[in-house]
Amino acid sequence: MKADPIRRDPHFGVRAVLAVPHVPHLLLASLVGRLPVASAPLAILLCAVAAGSGYLWASVVAGLYGLAATIGQPMLGRLVDRHGQRLPLIAAATTSATAMIALAVLDPRQRLLTAGASVAAGFATPPLEGALRALWSQTVPQRLQTAAFSLDVAAQSLLFALGPLLVSATVALSGPGTALMLIAALGVAGTWTMTTSAPSRAWQPPPAGPTNWMGPMRSRELRGIAGVLLLVGTALGAQGVAGTAWADSLGDRTSAGVLLGAFSAGSCMGGLAFSRRRGSRVGDRTLLGLVAGFTLGWAPLVVAPPSLAVMALLALVPGLCLSPLLGVVFERAGRTADPGCLTETFSWLVAAVGIGSAIGTALAGPLADHHGAAASYALALLAAAAGLGRLATCLAAAARAVPNTA
Repeated sequence: MKADPIRRDPHFGVRAVLAVPHVPHLLLASLVGRLPVASAPLAILLCAVAAGSGYLWASVVAGLYGLAATIGQPMLGRLVDRHGQRLPLIAAATTSATAMIALAVLDPRQRLLTAGASVAAGFATPPLEGALRALWSQTVPQRLQTAAFSLDVAAQSLLFALGPLLVSATVALSGPGTALMLIAALGVAGTWTMTTSAPSRAWQPPPAGPTNWMGPMRSRELRGIAGVLLLVGTALGAQGVAGTAWADSLGDRTSAGVLLGAFSAGSCMGGLAFSRRRGSRVGDRTLLGLVAGFTLGWAPLVVAPPSLAVMALLALVPGLCLSPLLGVVFERAGRTADPGCLTETFSWLVAAVGIGSAIGTALAGPLADHHGAAASYALALLAAAAGLGRLATCLAAAARAVPNTA
């Protein structure tokens, strides 16, 4: 009998997860398919500006894409849970790509058509994160699932660092319209490659239970987790504005990209390191410790010292806790969720981060205008602290519910 490659590996880390059959294929294809999420807003913004639109309207169009994508994820996730992965995901990716191509050729002065195409492209974004994480429950052994979720989040952090670089390079070579078309094509290719894999073809949605418009959000525990992730997302949205404001104060806007890249690098390193831990489950104390580390990591940034090297090192710190934090949350949610709405469950959690990010961006802008980068970083710190408090409340309530149920 052929030895199990996972059992031969002495580490419960990246090598062990990638040794599981189909995992590298699924992860890489999913990341390529998710490239529009990381890159399309910037490409849409640059495309509208290059066509003669002002920054205000270009920002509105790009923002509509992000908002529509956040709203569409849970709805499309419900379709996947009802009809399987292949047809809903490919249909959504094709629709989104068609709308992005329309954005590349439309005159931005046709505002109604441009806004409609942006909303369609965002809303039809296939819920690949939720679909992939639903596959982990059947593809990855239980003892490696926390590592798999952490690796997934770490890889996505890297994607959000590399995606804008791809857009910038393509814009420099062929213009923003070509960049938008390239992103659309890669999104379809990644989705098609993922859904033609053996695990995706074999994945069958469990029999649907009683329908309810709230779906998995009926669960009080899931609503609590979503609330924590919304506050984590608020911190993430605030840091993007804070980094830009800090760079502006030094007269060098390119420094903002360095800070965001450092944060993403920290998230990637944290996820890879955490994936080496042994065991399939993470206790409440470890989860609280990760959220506490994420919270405390923002405190030095509030000082906002006028040194790029120092700020880049400080930006690494909260990033180190982000991937492990999200990996643990997704693993716990997948373990406790109703199997009949697993994709929708993960999609709601992804949407919570997206909504929080939009809130953080909206709140941090006026703070940066009136009080500088330090105020925006303070918002990130307060949002993360609120998330820590919310998590502690949820875990305490769950602990009280166990003896009551018994």
